[in-house]
Amino acid sequence: MIVPTATWIENDDKILRLAGLSADIILPMRIGELAKRAGVSVQAIRYYERRRLMRTPRRTAAGYRVYSEAELEIVTVIKKMQRFGFKLVEIRRVLQLWILPSDTGASSPYQHGSHECLREALQLGEKKLEAMNEQIRASIQLREELEETLRQIRRGLDAQPKPVQTARMKLRTAAAR
Repeated sequence: MIVPTATWIENDDKILRLAGLSADIILPMRIGELAKRAGVSVQAIRYYERRRLMRTPRRTAAGYRVYSEAELEIVTVIKKMQRFGFKLVEIRRVLQLWILPSDTGASSPYQHGSHECLREALQLGEKKLEAMNEQIRASIQLREELEETLRQIRRGLDAQPKPVQTARMKLRTAAAR
């Protein structure tokens, strides 16, 4: 038996609206099913919970964790943002804009879809994009340096080998004069 609180129901409604769903279709699932549907391990779900990227799950009377479609959407967002190169702390900040409570426990500062929420999410995304572009520029420069080094090595292989004079040969040449 799941015992939702008023806070849980309110937060589920926010998350479901984010995902384009309604509260009428909350279908509970256990952690294994959530992990399978999200394409992550059970350990990843628990890790996200410990890092407070997800809310503490509701539990059945028997103590099993129970999740809804809203949590599936959150895990999907986390995975996508990780693919984009966001760090977990950055992902948490984005989720705090409208889904998760702040570190102080205050509710999310924005309503989903509000201009303020979208503006702040856009700023975070643009900052990440600029950092990615800088990494790409640095990688291109490094690649060009490597290509030039390889060209120099190839030119060295194509050149006629120069005779190597040892110290003994230099002494003989000097003595012969």
